Amino acid sequence: MLTMSGDLLTDLSSAEVADLADRFGTPFYLYDADVLSRRIARVRAAFHGLANVYFAVKANPNLELLRAIRDVADGLDISSAGELEQACLAGYDTDAISFAGPAKTSEELRAAVEKRVGAISVESIRELHQIVGHARTLGVKAGITVRVNPNQGVKAFGMKMGGRPIQFGVDEGEIGEIMGLVGENSDTLDFRGIHVYAGSQCFDFTGMADCVNDTLRIALEVEASTGHPCRFINLGGGFGISHGDPEKELDVEALGTALDPVLRRVTDGGRRQVACELGRYLAADAGVYVTRVISEKTSHGKSFFMVDGGLNHHLMAAGTFGTGLRTNYVLRNLTRPDAPSIKCNIAGPSCNLTDLMGVNVDVSAPELGDLIGFGKSGSYGFTASPFLFLGHPTPAELIRRNGKVTLARAPRSITDFN
Repeated sequence: MLTMSGDLLTDLSSAEVADLADRFGTPFYLYDADVLSRRIARVRAAFHGLANVYFAVKANPNLELLRAIRDVADGLDISSAGELEQACLAGYDTDAISFAGPAKTSEELRAAVEKRVGAISVESIRELHQIVGHARTLGVKAGITVRVNPNQGVKAFGMKMGGRPIQFGVDEGEIGEIMGLVGENSDTLDFRGIHVYAGSQCFDFTGMADCVNDTLRIALEVEASTGHPCRFINLGGGFGISHGDPEKELDVEALGTALDPVLRRVTDGGRRQVACELGRYLAADAGVYVTRVISEKTSHGKSFFMVDGGLNHHLMAAGTFGTGLRTNYVLRNLTRPDAPSIKCNIAGPSCNLTDLMGVNVDVSAPELGDLIGFGKSGSYGFTASPFLFLGHPTPAELIRRNGKVTLARAPRSITDFN
């Protein structure tokens, strides 16, 4: 039985990982649903129960993983009709779903209205008109929030998604116009509140607190100027967690303490519901990606070890998914963790110069056949990667729950997609 307690990379023993490789082949992803559940509970506790925790499906849409956390997460954040289908298959209450995205099609909006998604995050006047049309046709009220691009940017975010010209949401200065349309169509719209997602990868809890306070300001100003109560305030996410430093992440307890007084005032004993939508911060620690050393060589004095999985399965670990995120992932020789450490490069199997899973990285000296594990791989791994590139099979996805590992998704060949 696996002995993982929290850090999958260090808790996996050589015998355990070898057994999984023999049973399921390599490469594979292993997700620990219990780690993900504990991360959700930690965030909820840090906010003293004053904020719900939604899981961002885009971070890891594996069906069995979603099912495993259904009774722990307060809801889901989705970005497509496909993710809505996956959420329904996993058994989630659609009223506890927030649907965001700057290019929602008319068909997706109809599906969201028809399935009674609780908070369709409106990002343009076009979306609002189409939602109204679908709601009238279907004879139902559509639950909406208005996504706002705030005037104020937050410097603490590694990737800024607010306070500048951007495709997401309605500019703060245009709230009045869109809220006017909301009021004119109150017979078909159930306005629930606002949604702000101002950035990603914030490690400074004071900067994140500033962002949350600004979001709450916007919500209260909308209430005061329009008379429409903001019963649901989606604070977004962007809590920082490092892929290369196992100790570096946003101090969520400090954030919760800093925000406690204002959240108590705003929630007002339950009159308003506040939620944060988190993906990477919750799921990164819950996954490990395991590859096998296939070949080795020295080139111009530098050591290279080639493994059987790379950017085709884990684009972010190769540093080409999101420009501000390139760093060596925490990795480990799982077969011989106590071997002398060397500095080397770990390369994936594709004919692409960027397929480097570790650059000048320190690792216990690999040998052919060794298993190399990449930690912090529970988010933006398989489904954020070009898995059909060069036709290698997709990796197996395994899930661990209550100490038992099962196959959550089997490998597929390129011809399976024909």
